Amino acid sequence: MKLIVDNRESNAIINSAREVAQEAGLAFRVQQLPLGDFIIIDQNDQVIIIERKRVNDFISSIRSNRLWQQLLNFMKTDQILGFPIKRHMLLFHGTYGEYLSSLQEINPNGDLSSFWGQIVGAQQEILFVYNTPIVFIEDDADAFKSFLRITAKREEQGKNDNLPKGRWYRKPKRSMLPEKDQKSYVLASIPLIGDSLAKILLDHFRTIRGIATASINQLQQVPGIGKKKAERIYAIFH
Repeated sequence: MKLIVDNRESNAIINSAREVAQEAGLAFRVQQLPLGDFIIIDQNDQVIIIERKRVNDFISSIRSNRLWQQLLNFMKTDQILGFPIKRHMLLFHGTYGEYLSSLQEINPNGDLSSFWGQIVGAQQEILFVYNTPIVFIEDDADAFKSFLRITAKREEQGKNDNLPKGRWYRKPKRSMLPEKDQKSYVLASIPLIGDSLAKILLDHFRTIRGIATASINQLQQVPGIGKKKAERIYAIFH
């Protein structure tokens, strides 16, 4: 894996990134990047782009519309440095405290409701319209290095591509369930088959084995299951 830092970053940031790369065994390079401030190239030669924003830069880029152009460029760009882009994220570095203190020095009795409205609206625009994750860290060297180290480690281990663990969204099975309900519970835990479809399939085929050995044509005979869904169910068992 590789970590590349834009050469327009400060010496402190570049040195912190270099330390992380050395500790994590990442190849390290400093160069001018066409997009983002940092890129991680994973073991599959896919790129994770990180755009870093300090508080003042974040606010000024919202007001100048520069942020939206940057995020739009992320969305419509498929490759960087010849590698396919896997994902991008926005790193928010610092807190609003220093910025707000300067505002209050200028206007001690100023109303901050419009300021917070703009910030919250911008954050939701970033998340939902531009589909860009936001990570917040304090203005601290250790926090920044931890961000880079954990991001690289999670990408290396594929943790950012995992599905949720079943225990977080499956209801615990109650003991002494009737046999049919136990079958339904087991069947509903299979990807693409929820509680409702599990009951419909069991009503038609009677057993999980019957479902597993059914052909695509036989699956299509079940009410509410068309060809596409039948093919997906068949593929799960084959």
